[in-house]
Amino acid sequence: MTETVLPHSEKDRDSAIGVDTSGRMNYASGAESGHTEISLPSLPGSPNSEERLLMKDFGVHVSEQIERSFRKQPYMQSGPQQSPPATFRHYVSVAKGAKLVDSGTLSRMEILAKEFEGEAERQEYFQQVIRPYLFNLTPRRRT
Repeated sequence: MTETVLPHSEKDRDSAIGVDTSGRMNYASGAESGHTEISLPSLPGSPNSEERLLMKDFGVHVSEQIERSFRKQPYMQSGPQQSPPATFRHYVSVAKGAKLVDSGTLSRMEILAKEFEGEAERQEYFQQVIRPYLFNLTPRRRT
């Protein structure tokens, strides 16, 4: 008697659950759709050493952190104290180190970071160029 293996349906795709090196559960369908949780180094001066987020939210998270650095108050002594361009540079380095994006995307991010540092109207440049780019950024899938 031979046993036939039927293909998994969409509903059964999460039956291939694994555990990563950090002990977190990984679901097969989540990895395909970018719903994999990643840990990234926090900005210098942050109370936590790392940030956890879904891989698909990387661009939105970076955008939020840059916006937060625009709103920082000069009298505050706690928390990250980086300028908006330094914040963007930090996340470009994180994306490079964690291999979240391909080489073409990484080189485009580095060019944007350089232009952002030299821009006189940083807030406007961020709103017109960097923010839309980050919102359309799609990190590559991890295997």
